Amino acid sequence: MKRAEHNVYFATGCNLKALSCYFLRGHTTIREIIARTSVVIWKVLQPTYLPNPTKETWVQSARRYWELWNLPNCVGSIDGKHIRIKRPPKSGSEFINYKGYFSIVLMAVSNADGCSLTSDVGEYGRNSDGRALKESNFGMKLVNSTLDLPDPSPLPGQDTNFPFYFAADEAFPLMCTIMKPYPKRGLTNRKRVFNGRLSRDRKSVECSFGMMSSKFRILHTTIGLNINTVDNIVKAVCLLHNFIKKEEGIFSRPRGKKGNDDDIEVENEEEPYPRLSNQRRATNPAIATREKLCDFFLTVDGSLKGQKRFCV
Repeated sequence: MKRAEHNVYFATGCNLKALSCYFLRGHTTIREIIARTSVVIWKVLQPTYLPNPTKETWVQSARRYWELWNLPNCVGSIDGKHIRIKRPPKSGSEFINYKGYFSIVLMAVSNADGCSLTSDVGEYGRNSDGRALKESNFGMKLVNSTLDLPDPSPLPGQDTNFPFYFAADEAFPLMCTIMKPYPKRGLTNRKRVFNGRLSRDRKSVECSFGMMSSKFRILHTTIGLNINTVDNIVKAVCLLHNFIKKEEGIFSRPRGKKGNDDDIEVENEEEPYPRLSNQRRATNPAIATREKLCDFFLTVDGSLKGQKRFCV
């Protein structure tokens, strides 16, 4: 039980006063143990269980996405999670998110098995996921093309090269390296298939957040420590999630290529409505890249049995 305060705090989210009574230690001592232990966990385990991704890491992640979810050239799923915190002194409205409480943003990239590949913590809660991505170290490397992503390679059964990319939801910008769903307005059946397939395949990051929150209940509570300590706690939780997943987790087995629909052709209807304004802000190469991936999902090599259930 010695020095177990941080374990109980991470796992249960118990407040510091209760921990002080339980372990018969001073309130300040408990807080100092948690703060220092979080830093040590990151320093010792980060090189092994959350190293900086390399080109080989991205290649392995893309191969796993194709094996499990039939999503080609996808190297990870991006999403943000709001971590509830106590209002920092003199912070104004910087940390108030759209849900009305104070928070910081955890911006994470997960692989097909739900393990974190990168994690950036500390962005203001008032910022959207797209803004948090832009301000994060990962986002800046993505924009500056310094992530060491693999060179473009052809999709299965195709001849032309296609870039490696991350799957994301509507809150993120459309880029050649970030694929997001089509806007809901003006959807055609082929676009509904694309949205359904992308949403199905990017759930790994949502599952990652769910597994973290279920194991570490601290993420369900309001963390009443200073911002630097909260950042270190969240980083330690992401690291411990990878540690548990890799050492004791159960990994899904590839289920092979799914059967195709008998009639995989989907009518390419004309759009009844114009695209939304945020769609027009995307670059032409990014739009063309998404169109190409959308078309791939309707080919023999890229289609899945039952994907037409997304059509109307």
